Amino acid sequence: MNTMIAWVTSTISTAAFLLLWFWVVRRELRGRKDTVNSARSQLAVSRKKHMKARDGPEEMDAQCILERSRDIYRQSVALYNQTLQKPWNRIPGFLMGFRDLSKGDDA
Repeated sequence: MNTMIAWVTSTISTAAFLLLWFWVVRRELRGRKDTVNSARSQLAVSRKKHMKARDGPEEMDAQCILERSRDIYRQSVALYNQTLQKPWNRIPGFLMGFRDLSKGDDA
């Protein structure tokens, strides 16, 4: 009977640990992924504005905004990939479907 209680207790505590671990990793990676998606949409808007402002008086301003948006997008992708590469995030992240993102300007 004592072994059964110890076994049940260890099973429940291990399951709770795994559940909490996966929950924390999912929350962290989803936050980073949301940041990447937001930066991607901002980059798309900046590209459209730059295309409209071409050969106009506001072209330089639109170019600066586009470059800044590209930098923000690259940084957000790099932060997401760094977070995913952390040892305690890698296994749960992979099992939950999170993958590395390319570092290009693909928006």
